[in-house]
Order: sequence, then C-alpha cells, then structure tokens
Amino acid sequence: MSNPSEIDHWRDLFEYAPISLWEEDYSAIRQFFDSLRAEGVTDLRGYLAGHPGAVRACMSKIVVLDVNRRTLDLFGAESKKELLANLDKIFRDRMDVHFADELVDMWNGAKSYEREGVNYSLKGEPIDIQLWWCVLPGHEQTLDRVLVSISDITARKRAENYLRYLGTHDVMTGLYNRAFFVEEQERVEKEGPYPVSILIADLNDLKRVNDTFGHEEGDNLLRRTAEIFKAAFTDNEIVARMGGDEFAVLLPNIKASESGQVLKRIHKLVSLNNTYYQGPDLHISLGIATGTRGHPLTEVQRQADDRMYAEKREYHQLAGQ
Repeated sequence: MSNPSEIDHWRDLFEYAPISLWEEDYSAIRQFFDSLRAEGVTDLRGYLAGHPGAVRACMSKIVVLDVNRRTLDLFGAESKKELLANLDKIFRDRMDVHFADELVDMWNGAKSYEREGVNYSLKGEPIDIQLWWCVLPGHEQTLDRVLVSISDITARKRAENYLRYLGTHDVMTGLYNRAFFVEEQERVEKEGPYPVSILIADLNDLKRVNDTFGHEEGDNLLRRTAEIFKAAFTDNEIVARMGGDEFAVLLPNIKASESGQVLKRIHKLVSLNNTYYQGPDLHISLGIATGTRGHPLTEVQRQADDRMYAEKREYHQLAGQ
C-alpha cells in the first residue's frame, strides 16, 4: 500500500501539471453500454444516429472526480466548484459530434484515444483543444477511473488557419486567389451543378491611375472592386483575384439567360460605389459565358475573356484612348 508521502507526491504531480487534467468516472456509461448490448444493439453509431438525445445523455452520466489548477486557468474558473457547476458552458455546440466518436471508440473497447475539438471558456471564448483519454490500469472493466488531459492548441490552429488562408486567398483584397479558383473550376467541371457560368472582370485605366495618382490609389481601386464582388455574390460562388487587375467568378447553376442580370447587378454596384468614394472613378469591363455538362470550363472561361476584352475595347474607344 502506498505511504502518505507517496500519495502526496502523486497528488502534487496531478495538481501542478502544466496541462489540464481531469479525473473522471465513466462507469454509468459502461452500464449504459451493457444495457444496450443486452437489448441486442451491435452498432452504436447507428443507434446514436437514431437517438439524437443519447449523446448528450451520455455526457450527463460522466462524473468529474477532480481537476487540477491548470484546468481552472484554462477555462477561467475561480474554483473547482464554479467549474463543475458550469460544465454545460464548456462542453457545447459541436462537442456532441466529437463525443459521439469517443463513445464509439469506448464501445469498441478502446482504452485510450486522442481527439481535437473545441471547448469554451466560462466567458464564452472558443478554445481549440487536443484531448487525450485513457482508462487507468485496473479499471478497464468498470471505467470508473479515467484520466483526461486537455492541451490548448488555439495558437497552433490559428497559425495553421492563417497559412491555409494565405494559400487560398489574395491578401490585398481578401478574395480567393488564382490557384484556388483553378482548383474549384476543375472540381465543378467534374461534379457540377450545371449549367456553369464564368464571369471575367478587368479594371479599366489601372495603370493610368497608378501613374497619375500613385499606387495607393490603384490599390484602393482593387479593394473597391473586391467590395463590389463580395456584395454581388454569395459564398456558393467563387470570387477570385486572378492577378493584377483581373478578377473571375465561378457561378455554378447559373443559366445563360440569367447572365445578363449578373452583369447589370455589378454595373449598378459600380455606379453606387463611385458615388461614395472620392478619388478616381472605378470602371470595370465584364464578360460572361455559360457551359453545360461536357463543355470544358477552360473554353467557357476563354469565351468570357473574349467578351470582356470586347467591352474593354469599346470603353477605350468611347474614352478616345
């Protein structure tokens, strides 16, 4: 039997560990599993899908025996009593999805597993976490002693998301970049939905604005163009800055008969934009084309490009350039 000093030693290691530690009792969940098996249930995931409240009910069966000091710091609790009284604020939203996967692991006999997920501080701030769950030796049959560690990986996740953002977006405008547009165009060509329209847009006079007013004004025109496209289209439509002064929009499920309305909407927004901004007016040449299934979207894009350049030539002729 362990002597008191040894028990104190292990208690200190738990209490002052640099990561969040939870000692928990899952025996009620084990008993629930036993009752399901007695009823003939063999597929827990299927059972959970047919009983939406079962996951949350299982969460309520967990008894938290103890937490360490780092846990209080991580979730912004003044005391263990405050933390335990507000577990519903910490484990919410998509936690049900993650916990359903954990239940399936337990059902299949796993004695440990790791998961990433999102918890919340008591102030409501999201915390990206890495969770490690382990049944303590000697308690495999009852699950009455489980150790859970939670590491805060919020900074790492933010860095990963930022790198992912840089890989798919144009930093100046916040729109998607050419690489992402091409990737999505290839995906839509394979999967649809059809018909698919592609809009090509090009700023007029950007070089003249840069030379006359400076690159800051030219950059403002690019950002204003992005504002217009963000207002004109939804998240289901891929809006990208292709480079320089060229923009493109991928429009799944937009018919050729609807393309004229798309152009009118953008021209109206351009006119409205010019009334609210000082400095050089924004002028955009547009071209749009539509393809059906089996029609290569690179060809649709070329047709839209040709129509955009035809409008650009007309603009320069009218401007006497």
